[in-house]
Amino acid sequence: MKKQKLILIIIVILIIIIFLFQMQKNQNFNRQEELIFFKLFSFHQEEIDSTFIAEEVENPVYDFQVDYQNIDFKDIYLTDTIKQNTVRQEKIAPGTEGDFTILLKSNKKINYRIQFKSTKEKPENLYFQIKGSDRKYKNLEDLEENLQGDLIGNKRITIHWKWEYEGKKEENRQDTKDGQTIVKYQFTIFAIGE
Repeated sequence: MKKQKLILIIIVILIIIIFLFQMQKNQNFNRQEELIFFKLFSFHQEEIDSTFIAEEVENPVYDFQVDYQNIDFKDIYLTDTIKQNTVRQEKIAPGTEGDFTILLKSNKKINYRIQFKSTKEKPENLYFQIKGSDRKYKNLEDLEENLQGDLIGNKRITIHWKWEYEGKKEENRQDTKDGQTIVKYQFTIFAIGE
């Protein structure tokens, strides 16, 4: 009787040990699966976040949905696009520069054109340039001839601007005059689908 009781206790203990061992093994397996999932998910999420942050830090992006016979527009303040290393008391001034990106979106092939309308006077020595081009434009409106064509899917257009300074004496006088009268240069971007 004692022998049978002892054998029964040993069997129960072995079953409990095996059961606990299996539970521990399954739990570690599940944890590994969860860790792999979270690592993959967080890696992918970090990749998305870093791309998004890099684009945002680089320059502001203005999205436009381009549809047939439709106009999408946004009001822009040039002060929102200033490169941080050229900021002068949150106002545009001689020596400041920056970039902004126009993101055109369409789910079908469509003709588009971009138009600008300035709502404030532009400083005389401030120019604009389409990234990837060497041509400089004195006015936003002059860019329009090169911002039109066919659109399939999404298209990014980055515009660089710079207020040059330390030129000729008459330019310096004009910069001083413009700098006293302008804090923000405001304009509207129109994305037109045709």
